[in-house]
Amino acid sequence: MSELVIKNGKLVLPDKIFEGDISIDAGIISKVGKDLKGDKVVNAEGNYILPGLIDVHVHFREPGASSKEDWNTGSFAAASSGITTVLDMPNTQPPTTTVKLLDKKREIAASKSTVDFGFHFGASTENMDELRKVEKIASVKFYMSSTIGNLFVGNDAVLFEELKILAERDIPGIFHAENREMVQHYMQRLINEGRTDPEAYSDARPNICAAEAVNRIIFLSKMAKNRLHFCHVSTKEEVDIIARNKSILPLTAEVCPHHLFLNKEDLRKLGSLVKTNPPLRSKEDQNALWKGIQDGTIDVIATDHAPHLMESKEKDIWSAPAGVPGVETMLPLLLNEVNKGNLTLNQLAKLTSENPARIFRIKDKGKIKEGYDADLVIIDLKKEKKVRNDKLFTKCGWSPFDGWKLKGWPVMTFIRGNLIFDNGDINKIKGREVSYG
Repeated sequence: MSELVIKNGKLVLPDKIFEGDISIDAGIISKVGKDLKGDKVVNAEGNYILPGLIDVHVHFREPGASSKEDWNTGSFAAASSGITTVLDMPNTQPPTTTVKLLDKKREIAASKSTVDFGFHFGASTENMDELRKVEKIASVKFYMSSTIGNLFVGNDAVLFEELKILAERDIPGIFHAENREMVQHYMQRLINEGRTDPEAYSDARPNICAAEAVNRIIFLSKMAKNRLHFCHVSTKEEVDIIARNKSILPLTAEVCPHHLFLNKEDLRKLGSLVKTNPPLRSKEDQNALWKGIQDGTIDVIATDHAPHLMESKEKDIWSAPAGVPGVETMLPLLLNEVNKGNLTLNQLAKLTSENPARIFRIKDKGKIKEGYDADLVIIDLKKEKKVRNDKLFTKCGWSPFDGWKLKGWPVMTFIRGNLIFDNGDINKIKGREVSYG
């Protein structure tokens, strides 16, 4: 008899939906079957059960900006929406560009996080030696446009040498792909013209800025022979370039909910609140992202959860910080699309669990399978409610989707067999760092 059995669920397996039970022992899925017995039983009541979501793109803001978010509040927000593992980005303060700074971040996350976690390491022009010795990371992140601190590689020769190091070590290189010089040129021109309307920010980072950077990085990666992943793809041109190169390069790509569900019309209405990098695009670009999901060009949906306090977002379009929160709304938004018939649960699980674990080689996660961690989320596809700012766990306290009525919500989240979210309540446990293999 197992320690815990979750009964009467519709299990979303990689290739099918299976009506049955899950046995859990020592935090591991010990059996998937029917009529299983356990010392403790949780009744899923006929609801669907997904593998816990793996959000490969979050900014939990520690160290350096904990007024916006911290590992407590960020992990609570993730757990409340079925996200059981997060990979944190390196643009903290200071940026995570040395092994010593990474170890400090590890200590913070281990002491505070409720969900399991891993880290992307940051590339800079000066840290080639650090790239040779860093261990236990999901990837190395390259910012092709300016961000905080020294997180920018502005020399293509250095970039190429660093990609070759990653190829030798079989570590993925992941990219924020925007041409920095083009962005600076267009932005300065619009500022000189006196543009202050919200859409000016999108016009300052036109599609060509992202598409050119993607094209250049693909060429360099072909020469370096490294694994390559593009973050927050947002344009039709990027999707087309990636699609043409997927068969000849170990290349993967992600999209974010704010680019899937918001566009320039929302930028006009919501202004600086939805200012983000890369910016919101046209409806045509949005349609291309959805097409990329359906034809397999897009491998991952991740949030790019980048919280800022409301008072900082209420500034003008040039002064307000870029970024929107997203961990609490990704799954409900996608479940709403499942209810509309635009996405299947198997597709959802592949994009948010199976593929993230495969791409970043996260051990024992991403599937409902014997021997895997019992990271699970029970969802009620019939549950309808509105996104409400006053009900969010994130420290920033707002969502660009505030007021949206969505059908399909998580009701229980388990991490390694521990019930951490139960119909609105958080049960804090200690998250642990993932392993790679």
